[in-house]
Amino acid sequence: MTAPRNGLLLLSSGSKAAITRIAKTAAGKRGIALHASDVAENVPSRHFADHFTALPPSCSPRWEATLLDYCSRNRIGLVIPTRHADLPKLAQLRPKLEANGTAVAVSSPETVSLCVNKLETARHLRSIGAPTPETWLKRSLDLQSIALAFPLIAKPSDGAASTIQRIENQAQLSDVPDDWILQPVAHGSEYTVNLYLDRHGEALCAIPHRRLAVESGEVVQARTERIEALIELCRNVARSLPQARGIINIQAFHQPGPETIEIIEINPRIGGGYPLCDAAKGHYIEWLCREYLDGSELSPFDQWTEQLLMMRYRDAIFSL
Repeated sequence: MTAPRNGLLLLSSGSKAAITRIAKTAAGKRGIALHASDVAENVPSRHFADHFTALPPSCSPRWEATLLDYCSRNRIGLVIPTRHADLPKLAQLRPKLEANGTAVAVSSPETVSLCVNKLETARHLRSIGAPTPETWLKRSLDLQSIALAFPLIAKPSDGAASTIQRIENQAQLSDVPDDWILQPVAHGSEYTVNLYLDRHGEALCAIPHRRLAVESGEVVQARTERIEALIELCRNVARSLPQARGIINIQAFHQPGPETIEIIEINPRIGGGYPLCDAAKGHYIEWLCREYLDGSELSPFDQWTEQLLMMRYRDAIFSL
């Protein structure tokens, strides 16, 4: 009899030590190994996983065959992505992995493409009537026509949110690459809403946290807050995504009195602030294991901890 595939692989774990520890707890409950990978050998997360391997970057022609071989040899039952750049290739590779017995917690190629391309994200949000800042591709603009729209936010059309620039004048705008997008500055407080979508695409849980302090694009202080209008809006956005699955996070700005919400990003993966979601009882990695490894059906969950504050600090790992 063939042994079941039950190992858990956290892809591109890098410095995500807290997420790796959470994944190891989920694996340990099942008596299985947590595997972690990254493109570099010496990353902090390797010290928290049971097994670590260096894989080529997803842009490499060797990535697909290497990942397929690793999952086959190590009987990986579930792959969980954490890195933005891996998503398009992983979504395309999912059928081959599933044919070999490895489930993948990733949305459809259509949803991944829609979310990775920020111009397409904005078009989709407008098409479903969701509030979002006006978005322009720089090379498509008559730059003089938006001279009164400053300040603007500029960012890569296919990049993660950490690479952004605030543009105050026409001179700064001329230095923005032509393939970047531009948006008016959104108003209010910035939030991340972490959502869990089951295998049927149902949004079973949505937990917002307010981003209180950010360093290099990653939240270092945040607090969970229950804002019903934001939760319901993000649930509706998640439902609109074709075959969206697993963990996604939606970035938005919220301003009370009169209440306004503007969605600026949809990321179909675990975000850097996910440890706060898990600490607030949104145990999404555990739920992925229940669905894809245990074969369980999940129920909606709304009893998460409100006003939970996360404060991160720097630590060091020493190794010979």
